[in-house]
Amino acid sequence: MKMLFVAGPTPSNAFALAPLATAARDEGHQVFMSTLKERTSVVAGLGLPAIAATTTPIADIKATRRSGEREIVPDDVDHPEFIQYTGRWFGRVAAESLVQLREVAAGWRPDIVIGGPHAYAAALLAHELSVPWVRHTWAALDTVGIHVGSEGELEPELGQLGLDGVPQPDLLIDNCPPGVRWSGAAPAQQVRWVPINSQNPVEPWMYTRGERRRVCVTGGSMAARDNNFELIRSMVDSLAVLDAEIVIPAPEEVAAELRSQCDGIRAGWIPLDVLMPTCDLIVHHAGGLTGQTAMISGVPQLLLPQEKKVRRAAQLVADYGAAINLLPDEVTPDSVAKALQTLMEDSAYKDRSQALGREIAAMPSPSEVVGVLEDLATRSR
Repeated sequence: MKMLFVAGPTPSNAFALAPLATAARDEGHQVFMSTLKERTSVVAGLGLPAIAATTTPIADIKATRRSGEREIVPDDVDHPEFIQYTGRWFGRVAAESLVQLREVAAGWRPDIVIGGPHAYAAALLAHELSVPWVRHTWAALDTVGIHVGSEGELEPELGQLGLDGVPQPDLLIDNCPPGVRWSGAAPAQQVRWVPINSQNPVEPWMYTRGERRRVCVTGGSMAARDNNFELIRSMVDSLAVLDAEIVIPAPEEVAAELRSQCDGIRAGWIPLDVLMPTCDLIVHHAGGLTGQTAMISGVPQLLLPQEKKVRRAAQLVADYGAAINLLPDEVTPDSVAKALQTLMEDSAYKDRSQALGREIAAMPSPSEVVGVLEDLATRSR
């Protein structure tokens, strides 16, 4: 079978889809993964055939409406319009991607299309081709505002296809472990998360424990000087209360800046799947895949969600007892210091983190879920 995977605009989208895409290829299926032009190196680095679905730079897509007007970008991520702004530029990504994916489908018609939670081009292309489409999500993301913003931006494409909105998927796949899955989430086919990310040569210190406790601090694969940098920097200062080794997986531009400002840290593009089993604690931006990688290794988490869309997921992990969750207006030197001390000293957080790791291990493997995709595609013929 021919299986087209459509990733969203961030590296984490490709990482989330890659275990299932790789398993499908290992089972003998022909697999392509589309993404934004700037992200094709991420997909290719995972060993998958990459399709550049856009030509417009991401910065321009984010900044300009389809009418040519400049986009209004709220300064505050808590502003009610921010999540809809996010949806609008996701919609513009989908509109441009659909043009290229139609050309791909003309010469390589997929039997099934699998897209990330906001890869709306996957839904529209599958509808046009009359093949099944599958939404593959992770974490309990707040997507309502994003969907609304995207559908508004996609009105021309929806009208051409005779649709009032983005179609519902034929199948929902979710890698979120049951213990921290939102109770109101739609029924889904579970799939086990297999940690995967862009790699660098492994050094012995990355996979061995030293004499001191190790704390990982990360702002995710999209961390930049203007995105999560101050969050990471402030956490490094807060960790001074602990006698711990600080390791910061980050893009090299951010890592170099941190190394110049902070003594005694390790920072760089450090493979998180290699590093995590050696950690005693992780402090991060509440990224869904970062969190699940920690769960697999039974590592407690200090969650600092910045965007509203990830806050529900962060709170669910905290409610389970595997993390402490601090919203932006709750972050003070005292609250962070108290949270760090509690997570390091109270073994209940590690116990609950290990319980989530066991839940993930019991979920269906990606290769098992490939069979579900095969059945769905076969039935639709």
